[in-house]
Amino acid sequence: MSSYQVTEEQILKLNGQLKDASGIAQSINQTCSRFGIDQNARRVRYFVAQSFFETLSYTYWSENLNYTTAQRLVTVWPSRFSMSAQDSGKAYAPDYTNNPQKLANLVYANRDGNGNPSTCDGWNFRGRGAFHLTFRGNYQEYEADVYSGDGHIMADPDLVSQPADAFLSAGWFWNRNQMNALADADQFTQATKVINGSTATVPQRLPVLNKVNEILQW
Repeated sequence: MSSYQVTEEQILKLNGQLKDASGIAQSINQTCSRFGIDQNARRVRYFVAQSFFETLSYTYWSENLNYTTAQRLVTVWPSRFSMSAQDSGKAYAPDYTNNPQKLANLVYANRDGNGNPSTCDGWNFRGRGAFHLTFRGNYQEYEADVYSGDGHIMADPDLVSQPADAFLSAGWFWNRNQMNALADADQFTQATKVINGSTATVPQRLPVLNKVNEILQW
């Protein structure tokens, strides 16, 4: 069976400003090989398109939680933040602007293996990698499945921001959610829902997929 691999040249056609296009291509190919993505051209194209979109053209590998305005926090998390300091049921939004660590520790607390804000789990296990691996529990599962739980990812979660684990963690998520089957069935909208939690960004992702389809020719 054929194996579909991306090249440095193809990655540069996607984003000509990348300084590590070779390393990115290598990491994508290693991941696609490990999880059977490389056995079908559409699988590879889906994986590249989704990861390219999620990382802002392979330039951001860690979640941006730096909000500069309080109102934006209220808009994004209306159930968690308020513009009123007297609202005892919500956090006072101005206290969380320009402080991504404090924000992460609050909004990701007590979820999917994370402890309370004082543990710093929210910040330590914030979204990283090509599909934004998030929460202590998911980092633990990723390490257990891919590295037999050897402890090195939990000891240094920032590794998921590096190309190798950025794509391996995305491949792990892809495999766990049986996304090869979605690609085989050409279900791009459903694949987006699995990755993003909604289909709202499909109109923005489709031009990326079209570009990837043009470039990734074998």
